[in-house]
Amino acid sequence: MSAQRPAELPRFPLAQWIYEHRHLPHDLGQSGMHGELRSLAGLLRDAPPATPEELRALFARQQRVPVERMFLTHGATEANTLVLLHLARTGRPRGPRRARFEWPEYPPLRDAAKLVGLRPVSAGTPAEIAILSNPSNPEGRLRSAEEVRRFAAGAEHLLVDETFREFTDAAPLRERPGPRLWRTGSLTKAYGADELRVGFVVAPTGEEERFQSTHWLIDGVPAASASAAVALLSHQSTVLAETRRLFQRNLAALRDAEPDAPQLAAPLWFDRVGGPQGGDRLAHRAARHGVLVCPGSFFGDPSGVRVSLTRSDFPESLAAYLGVRQGSPSPMRPGAARRRRTG
Repeated sequence: MSAQRPAELPRFPLAQWIYEHRHLPHDLGQSGMHGELRSLAGLLRDAPPATPEELRALFARQQRVPVERMFLTHGATEANTLVLLHLARTGRPRGPRRARFEWPEYPPLRDAAKLVGLRPVSAGTPAEIAILSNPSNPEGRLRSAEEVRRFAAGAEHLLVDETFREFTDAAPLRERPGPRLWRTGSLTKAYGADELRVGFVVAPTGEEERFQSTHWLIDGVPAASASAAVALLSHQSTVLAETRRLFQRNLAALRDAEPDAPQLAAPLWFDRVGGPQGGDRLAHRAARHGVLVCPGSFFGDPSGVRVSLTRSDFPESLAAYLGVRQGSPSPMRPGAARRRRTG
């Protein structure tokens, strides 16, 4: 048991916001595909036995790296935190290392950097470590290799969370001259397999042995999760085809309702509504009307909100959100207010 009081334990405010509002009838806040994929149930139920080492080898083949550079974790947040802990521990002895971000950005990346003792700084500021999500969370935009290179210029290490990459057919980022590239991912987004608790780190060439001294903190992926993950990845094309169909259908609904919305590579839309706190005010107003979107302040940009395009009822939820944004919200379903108070 921990001797820390609950208030002293690390917390990720974005996750807490979603959790506190999980019973709202119109849910545009959850970014995972959990419960949405018909192809998933049979694969997970009838998975033949497989070992974590077999899963590691399969991940390595699909990520196009030697197996020695592949490290299993229980999810992407754990993977990111382990990498950042490793980089904080192996830094220069005087003063905290700086971690460069470009806003808006996925807040657990920044929160984890602060948790391990790194000092977050903005893009353009000299830093030893550069950190980003690609495709971007919350903007859903796929950065080109050249954009990533410019962002990371001058850094020693580059950490890229590619959790949403498989909503596209883009290849993983490749190592190039410059910062040492660390990549992370999981099965909780494009695969919707939250219950598996499986993620990974791809370490840079030459960092494998040093990173092992941090990775030993992981107690290992359970055999049941490894078996299900191997079955899932062995049917990757079937699962991702269903995922991408749903995403493209929802993207078409967004484009019909909002013709000026950007073309997205991931099911995330950062709706900039304007004003220094406009997004946060809209998120709280939407919650009062039974619609969940994520306040932009969590991502470092309070002028907007994050809207997710992953649910099969997205067109209905989008209409409810736009009604709130335009000042004419649709009535909440009966009992929604009570569920929100007790949720």
